[in-house]
Amino acid sequence: MQRSTGARKGQGRADGAFRASSLHMPFFRLRHARFVWLAVLALCGWLVCAPVPAQQFPVQYYGRKSGLESQTVNAMLQDRRGFIWVGTEMGLYRFDGAQFHRMARAEGFASGEFVNAIAEAPDGRLWVATQSGLRVGDGLDFRPVAPGGAPLVPDAGRRLVALPDGGVLLVRAGHLLEVRADGEGGWRVGERFSGALRRAWPGLEDVSAVQVIDGALWLGCGHQVCEVKGADVRVHGPDDGVPADVWSGIFRDSRGSVWLRGTHVLRVRPAGGGRFVRRDVPGTPTDILTDDIGVIEDPQGHILTRTDHGLARWDGQRWQLFGPANGLPDVGITALMFDREGELWLGTYGRGVALWSGYGAIEGWSRAQGMDTAPNWSIARDARGRMWFANEMGGNVRDPGAPRLAPWPLDASPPARQNLSMQAGPDGAMWVASYDGRLFRYDGRATRLVATLPHFIKAIRFDRSGRLWIATIKGVFSMSPGDDRPQPAEGAPATQCSDIAESAPGTLWFACNAGLLRLAQGRWTLLAAHGDTVPGGYIGVAATADGTVWLGANEPGLFRGEVHGDSVRLRRVADRWLDNTLAYFVRRDRRNWLWVGGSAGVDVFDGRRWVHVSQDAGLLWDESDQNAFFEDADGSVWIGSAIGVSHIRIPQALFRERPRRVVLTAVSMGEHRLVAGESISMDGRRAPLVFRFARVGGASGSPPRYRYRLRGTGAGVVETHANEVVVSALPAGDYRFEIQAIDDDLRTLSPVADFSFSVRPPWWWRWWALSSWALVVAVLIALAWRWRVRALLRRTRWLDTMVRQRTRELRREKGELEQARARLYVQARFDELTGLLNRRAILEQLASVLADDARRSRGVAVALLDLDHFKQVNDSYGHPVGDQVLHGVAQCLLRHLRSTDSLGRYGGEELLLVMEGIGVREAQLRLDAMREAVAALPWGPENASLHVTISLGLAWVGAAPVEARSIVRAADEALYKAKQSGRNRLSIAASID
Repeated sequence: MQRSTGARKGQGRADGAFRASSLHMPFFRLRHARFVWLAVLALCGWLVCAPVPAQQFPVQYYGRKSGLESQTVNAMLQDRRGFIWVGTEMGLYRFDGAQFHRMARAEGFASGEFVNAIAEAPDGRLWVATQSGLRVGDGLDFRPVAPGGAPLVPDAGRRLVALPDGGVLLVRAGHLLEVRADGEGGWRVGERFSGALRRAWPGLEDVSAVQVIDGALWLGCGHQVCEVKGADVRVHGPDDGVPADVWSGIFRDSRGSVWLRGTHVLRVRPAGGGRFVRRDVPGTPTDILTDDIGVIEDPQGHILTRTDHGLARWDGQRWQLFGPANGLPDVGITALMFDREGELWLGTYGRGVALWSGYGAIEGWSRAQGMDTAPNWSIARDARGRMWFANEMGGNVRDPGAPRLAPWPLDASPPARQNLSMQAGPDGAMWVASYDGRLFRYDGRATRLVATLPHFIKAIRFDRSGRLWIATIKGVFSMSPGDDRPQPAEGAPATQCSDIAESAPGTLWFACNAGLLRLAQGRWTLLAAHGDTVPGGYIGVAATADGTVWLGANEPGLFRGEVHGDSVRLRRVADRWLDNTLAYFVRRDRRNWLWVGGSAGVDVFDGRRWVHVSQDAGLLWDESDQNAFFEDADGSVWIGSAIGVSHIRIPQALFRERPRRVVLTAVSMGEHRLVAGESISMDGRRAPLVFRFARVGGASGSPPRYRYRLRGTGAGVVETHANEVVVSALPAGDYRFEIQAIDDDLRTLSPVADFSFSVRPPWWWRWWALSSWALVVAVLIALAWRWRVRALLRRTRWLDTMVRQRTRELRREKGELEQARARLYVQARFDELTGLLNRRAILEQLASVLADDARRSRGVAVALLDLDHFKQVNDSYGHPVGDQVLHGVAQCLLRHLRSTDSLGRYGGEELLLVMEGIGVREAQLRLDAMREAVAALPWGPENASLHVTISLGLAWVGAAPVEARSIVRAADEALYKAKQSGRNRLSIAASID
């Protein structure tokens, strides 16, 4: 490559000069000078090409499914209204917030036009260069620029420059032309430079890049760069630090520096400087020419340019390189654009448009950066500044500034797996708890197994006094500084607890299956719950010093509680996102913001409003994990997910204003486009009225949703995800169409956009038509008297026919309604996958049996069944096979039930069996028979070994009254014993009398 050859030649000249100047130096001085020279070169190389953070960035692609018929992008622009425009090889597209809409004949474009460049004039008009000719328009309608009736076709790949006075500069056949309206509906086109000036400076007849800087024209002229102001021409050449090259981009940044991008080189002249200095991107080729891509500046003031394999970013000291390993497109980048929200749009060669959401604010770490596995259960930073990531199969660490993750130094045999919780202790050591009950301490040199608890560990936390608290599936343990091993917390109930929070010194909160547990002043209290309670208990908790607690439950939703004495009044937080997600973690940061991670992303509450963060806003993945939240010392936040870890570097950016507007792009009837206030007729066979609209202001966040109403019809507000509304057969009257965009992430509404119009009465209701009708009616009355009786008879027969027809319709509608009610009943009581009773229905059946003294007196057995290692089935064979296994197990169990037995899906792979009128021994025999039947069934796809077993927990109650929750809890505890004893077995709880 030319750049490399030039570098070798330059190096040779430098070495020659060095040797000539050193002929008379002593040998040791010569060696010393060479050493210093090499050291300087190495230092310069390090400064320019230092290691780059190898983060994973979320990139969302827009292709054919998003409306882009052609996926090779040539130009992009966001206009002053907020519309994003994309020019491709098949036309010009406008982004409506979720989809791209191609400009067609209705907007002034032929089908399949090759778009080269787009520019916006100060008055908001858009200039579009296509290979069919130049066009100009307001963004809704375009017209061709055809001087003398002939199309004006700019050179492919040359940019357009809109002038402040309404004209535009373009390059045609290498010449720079100026186009402007002649004031009479036509166009004037002329050479920008006079013939004498072009003869004096031949490079002006071979123009490539074009830019206006401080009133001067900067051009790629031949293989040089020309600065033209009036009739003065200055050529920037080697004496100015500008080598010969094909120049494709000229740009001035916010600091006043001028950047020149060539095919092989990159140069910059700092503000106030006289010469251009070298800014070539080291270590990666930049020789693939892309017309007019040049350089751009990000919102943080960094310079970006494309390379042959991705992007390069200049941070003021060195280049950072990003490519497919960071999540960027694996094809060439053809266009770059930052929208008003700071999101980076990438045009590609053959992959459509890529949106880099969360640019500058969110970054990610995943397998591409060396992460062992996922999901990531816990995150922490140790005393040496290293980030620790605990995950399903082990863990990773990242040294400060390191581009990749390394395996963590925790040394255990067998290796620690399912590491659900991790904390940096006050002693400077890292403490890690694995699900199998082992607790490790790593002090920076060695790993020590502190203890192996008899129960699975769900969470650990150091309180402000330095005491370690451990939540397990059978209660709480604690370990004071100086203790050798944890001990059961005296006075704490033996219930499963999944999370720990501290609101004040000495006040701890535990989210448990039995409810909200509090330790205050040495006293344990299981708070009595009132209000919106949940039977399954809680999995996440955050607390404030004023007595407010936030709880994530074993069912969708977030609950806010006000604590008064030994009770808590709970209220479900009414929110569209929170109502449809399980709150895996609930955390309060140092800003007193509330973070709720669930199955659909993360929701953040700053005390005034909520914001939703998901993949659409920059996270690596929507599904977060239970303990995977960490607030760093700088206020940034780390979120673990099923595929990696997202680092929210600037949490404040989540709450930045994102003004959304709705623009009515077209209101039409067939080929006719309406203007506001127009009066139309909708009689006869006229086309319906179509309202088309778009959400402008960026694309990050959830897809657009709208609410609209048509005033004048009496209809209410309607919500839709579509970008058009069709209305037909409106009666005469005045109407106003009103529409707003709903921002689900920020829980806000855009300003109302409206369109007023009126509908004329049909022609037969106008004055002349009414007069004609009156005359006709008078004649008909005179003629119809003799046929009056006959007409009445015909009408009677017609009404009779209509009555019979309507009767049939009502009967059919009644049948359909009954079928719909039957389907709703099945959906309300039965699980869709297994066909069993759902959780609510089986619990109601159990409560009914226990409430009936006669049925309970004969003995009731309750068994909780769980598929062993079911997660491995899903991970190894996929969720479709897992669904088949779960359905097959359910069908197998149904074949072994008595007519009085009830079986339901309790949750996930857990099933609940209720058997009435049965003794303990008979129940045990039946359950063992079911277990053996399941184990004997053939499973799995061909050529795969899949053995499925179940573990069972049995609880039996006699005539004594008992609550359903108590007997289910007893069966659950017996199930855990079966699991701990090796699975594929039945464990029986003590009788409940």
